[in-house]
Amino acid sequence: MTSVAVVIPVFNGANTVARAIDSVLCQRFDGEVEVVAVNDGSTDATAAVLGQYEGRVRILNQQNRGPAHARNAAVALSTAEFIAFLDADDAFMPDKLARTVPKLASDAQAAMLFHDAVALDQKGREIAPSCVSSERAHPPSMDEMLAHLWPILTSTVVMQRRTFQACSGFSEEFKFGYEDPDLWIRAREHGHFIYVAERLTYYTLIEERTERMEKYLTSQAVFFRRLRQRYGQAAEGLIRRTVHSYTNWLGYQGLLEIRAGNRAAARRYFARILRHHPTHVKSALRYIRTFFPAPIARALSGRTAGQKR
Repeated sequence: MTSVAVVIPVFNGANTVARAIDSVLCQRFDGEVEVVAVNDGSTDATAAVLGQYEGRVRILNQQNRGPAHARNAAVALSTAEFIAFLDADDAFMPDKLARTVPKLASDAQAAMLFHDAVALDQKGREIAPSCVSSERAHPPSMDEMLAHLWPILTSTVVMQRRTFQACSGFSEEFKFGYEDPDLWIRAREHGHFIYVAERLTYYTLIEERTERMEKYLTSQAVFFRRLRQRYGQAAEGLIRRTVHSYTNWLGYQGLLEIRAGNRAAARRYFARILRHHPTHVKSALRYIRTFFPAPIARALSGRTAGQKR
């Protein structure tokens, strides 16, 4: 009988982890399902919530070591042939496993499967019916993965255990972010991917707060180093596009602060760009603009800051 382990890392997820676990326990799936939840050093009521599932879910409590370590630890506790990942603030639709695991099981050359998802905000409201754009709605080649960050959400992935083991799992160099695309790219070395164009997971979009994005920078540097060590020049396209995306985000936040009259906050955003890219002319001009009186700065910012990112 086909077996799948669903891995759920959780850090301070007392408000959402029960929904995630329940979405697995109610799956319409004929195979065996293991559920492994790792409490990664939570300081809220997560442990108490997980305690309610004793006997139905394997639970591991550990000191906070980040999602990469937590997922690796969960996989090590499981024995199933296939591994599905689920973040504690996401949820599977009832047919998620039935619509994915058999497809992966029937293709011995496939390393991994992923699918589309419905994006929700923090209050559970749908904000996008799809998380995969039309030009990315297919299984990527290795060249494509080294050119773009492919829209593979962790909670949409089902992987062969042998692929996970061949990759030695998630790299625990990553403490906050980028551990997932790092693994997907390495997994692509071990076989092709399957893409299922169905929305089978609810994905909660986390607000990109400045502090969160700043934490990602450390992991981003690790990601770039690992890419260059493993793939050399072939990875430079992906690195350039990732840097460009982050630079655009900082610039957008800076323009929003200008429009709000927060010139000092805007200046900090543009300064971050210039620290990494001293010759970025547009950001340099925007930085200078933050020293102008607020009405003039807002007028010079034009319509850009009002446009949707």
